Amino acid sequence: MKLTSRAGLAVLMTCMASAAAVAPAAAADSVPVPVPLEGLETALPVEVPEVRGGVPLLKPGAPVTGERTEGRLIGEHVLPQLPLHSALPETVLDAPVTDPLTQERVAGLGVESVESPVEALSPGLGVAAPLTEPGAGPLGLPGVDVPQLALLTPALQATPNAGTHLS
Repeated sequence: MKLTSRAGLAVLMTCMASAAAVAPAAAADSVPVPVPLEGLETALPVEVPEVRGGVPLLKPGAPVTGERTEGRLIGEHVLPQLPLHSALPETVLDAPVTDPLTQERVAGLGVESVESPVEALSPGLGVAAPLTEPGAGPLGLPGVDVPQLALLTPALQATPNAGTHLS
C-alpha cells in the first residue's frame, strides 16, 4: 500500500471516529448543568439542597418560506422564519427539612418539573418591492407600486409543568 493510500485511509478513519464521538452529543435534548452548592455547608450550619437541571439544545427545522404570488418580483418572505424544536429538561430541587429543636432531618421537600416539549419560531421579514413585474405593453416597463415592509412575529409554545412532594 502506497503512502498516499495510507494517509487517505487514516484521514477517513479519523473523520469516522470524530463523527461517532459527536453523534451521541447531538442526539441529546439537553445538556446537564450541575449546581455546586456543597461549599455552602462549610459556610452555613445547614444542610444544603440538591439541585439538578439542564439547558435545552435547540434543533432548527426547515425555514418557513412564503409562496410566490402573481405580480410580485420577489417572494413574500425575504427573511424566512426558522422553526426551532427542543424540550425543557427535567429540573429537580430537593431541600431537607430539619426539626428546629433537635436539628435532625425530619423530611425532604422537593420540587420537580418533568421534561416538556418547546416549539419556537424566529421572527421574519416580508417586503413588497416598489416595482411590479414587467408589463405586457410595447415597452414592457414595470409598474410602480407602494413599497411595503412587514415584520413576521416570533412565536413560542411550551407546556411546562411542575409538582411538589414531601418525602
